[in-house]
Amino acid sequence: MKKIVCVAIVGKNNNPLFIQDFSSGITEENKLKLHYIVHCSLDIIEDKPGPVKKNVPSDMYLGLLYPTEDYKVYGYMTNTKIKFIIVVLDTSDIKDSDIKIFFKRLQSLFINTTSNPFYKRNSKIESKKFLQEVTNLIPSL
Repeated sequence: MKKIVCVAIVGKNNNPLFIQDFSSGITEENKLKLHYIVHCSLDIIEDKPGPVKKNVPSDMYLGLLYPTEDYKVYGYMTNTKIKFIIVVLDTSDIKDSDIKIFFKRLQSLFINTTSNPFYKRNSKIESKKFLQEVTNLIPSL
């Protein structure tokens, strides 16, 4: 059973770069609910205070953004304001260290994909290879 239900990458202007649902047998209503959850999490990310210390690493793990009835939402933001959001089942017990590792791997995939000279900056990621690599990454959590 997959723990991750949705993975989203949002640009610095809150434009969706990648949103993919990974739950099995998802209905159109649940798909809209997941998109709504991702967009609500952007408000929470904006309300979170930024790092105050100068010796803070350039990447920020935001932790649990908020729980819903069925899901938990976790966030991660880079120093370039790219936001990574995952929605996991509420019943899953996942350690923060595992989520941090997942976000680091997801960020590496993102960097490799967006470093392609044919990728148009701040546009939606439509690469089938990227989708396949993210799909392969899902069971690691």
